[in-house]
Amino acid sequence: MIGLKVHRTPQFFGLPRIVAALPDMGNVAGIGLAYLAKKLDAKLFAELYSFWPPFVSYRDGGIIDYKQASYRFYAVDESDLLIFTGDFNPADPRRLYEICYEVLDMAQRLNARVLYSIGAALRQPGAGGRVLAAVNNPALVQQLKNAGSEMLQGEGQISGFNGLVLGLAKERGIDAACMLGEIDNPNIIQPKAAQLILHVLLKVLGLESFDMEQLDEEERRKNFMEQQIGYLEKVVEKGEPPGVA
Repeated sequence: MIGLKVHRTPQFFGLPRIVAALPDMGNVAGIGLAYLAKKLDAKLFAELYSFWPPFVSYRDGGIIDYKQASYRFYAVDESDLLIFTGDFNPADPRRLYEICYEVLDMAQRLNARVLYSIGAALRQPGAGGRVLAAVNNPALVQQLKNAGSEMLQGEGQISGFNGLVLGLAKERGIDAACMLGEIDNPNIIQPKAAQLILHVLLKVLGLESFDMEQLDEEERRKNFMEQQIGYLEKVVEKGEPPGVA
């Protein structure tokens, strides 16, 4: 079971759009939506509380700390925009479906006309840093292409919340699209992929671009760490200690 707590009712000027995604490979969706909410000054208006985690933490002195995981709805009233994100992407199918249903319930409650999700896709050999897209209604294809994304080719799966919500949205008559940034390492945060998706997403939403220097800085730190890890791996492989200056 999941509990819903509503703090306020957004005041939109027209029919809203909803961008909904949960952390995935390289935390692309988590980084992207957190940055979007920050830059657009989105306001929290509702939360979903799940029965997670099944433990408490403690620190010196035996002091207990408990933080219940939550999923959050934000609104940018003047832009007719909803944003949904949370702490983790459930692996349990039942919990995953429950969260998708809650998000779509909220979308319908507020008359959202279209849903967008974002996430990561493993880069194919020889491919560059692209934003790939999939839709549940062919009428959205040209919009995604015009914004700079490429449609997925062949056959495959989009797992987790970021893909499943498109299929469930279709069952409810809600148009939906997913934008996936290509990454080469799912175990390292990928701010560049999140940045590329945001460029496309802002065009799709018809919103003005904003400064993304913070994501550039995070990408530079990531690259530096990868270089250091690569150097240490070579040292270990050769069996030589690093030099001392």
